[in-house]
Order: sequence, then structure tokens, then C-alpha cells
Amino acid sequence: MIAPRVIVLLLGLVVTAGCAEIEGYFKSIPPPPASVRPAPPSTPAARPAPPSTPAAHPAPPPASVRPEAPTPRLSPQVDADRETRLTDEVHTMIQGVERTLLSIDQQKLKVDQSETYQTIKSFLAQAKEAVTNKDFQQAKNLAQKAHVLSDELSSVVR
Repeated sequence: MIAPRVIVLLLGLVVTAGCAEIEGYFKSIPPPPASVRPAPPSTPAARPAPPSTPAAHPAPPPASVRPEAPTPRLSPQVDADRETRLTDEVHTMIQGVERTLLSIDQQKLKVDQSETYQTIKSFLAQAKEAVTNKDFQQAKNLAQKAHVLSDELSSVVR
């Protein structure tokens, strides 16, 4: 007879732990507060008077809100001559991929092929942005990925 043992065990748990603690296990966790809080009023008269009795749980001090700056990307420094060569190399790769994409009829693509086509376009856009940001290694990697995918796609479609 397992049922009476389970009931006795649960009753013992409720009695020893207390109802409020057990109830806490079944409540959902509230979502975190919004990350951006409004700035406090600048005039002291606008602030409400502090309560005369201390609160049981004082509120934590307001966290300073700083806008998150994008983390800078580390990339090797290159001289002007090498920068020109890398830029030309990436642009040549991008142009080759774009020519391959122009030879593909988008209307005849299946769903997965269309997704690959869009991925290639995304890689090209990211590669162009990386060249603009002078992140040549990232630009080259993205252009190479686009090149490999476009070659595979064009071989399947033809």
C-alpha cells in the first residue's frame, strides 16, 4: 500500500517545511525588470518623502544604466599596400559570386535551394560590410563561404 505512505510523507513535508515555502516551489518566476529605467527627477522637491518607518525589505539602490557600446573587433593592422590587395581580392571573390547568382533563375529554385540563395546574399552583404570596417579576415571568410555555397548551388541547379 504505497498511497498511505505517500500521503503521510506529503503531510509531514507540509508540516515541517511550512505552506509558504512549498508554495514558493510552484510559483512561476516573474520576468526580469526592464533594462532601461527612467532617470530620476532632477529637482529635490519632486522626490517623495522617505517613509517614516523602515521597510522590511529596503529597495536596492538604482543601478546605473549605461548604453551598451558594441565591443570593438580586433583585427590585424595592415599597411596601405596590403589593404589594397586584400580589398581587391575580396571584391573579386564577391563579384564572382554575384555573377554566379545572376546565372541562377530564382523562380526555379526549391525551398531549400532558395534558402541557400538567401544565405549567399547574406554572406555577401556581411562581407561587404566587413570590408567597409576594414576587417579583411572576416570579409575574406564570408566571401569564401558565399563562393563555396554558390558553386554548390549552381552545380545542383544546372
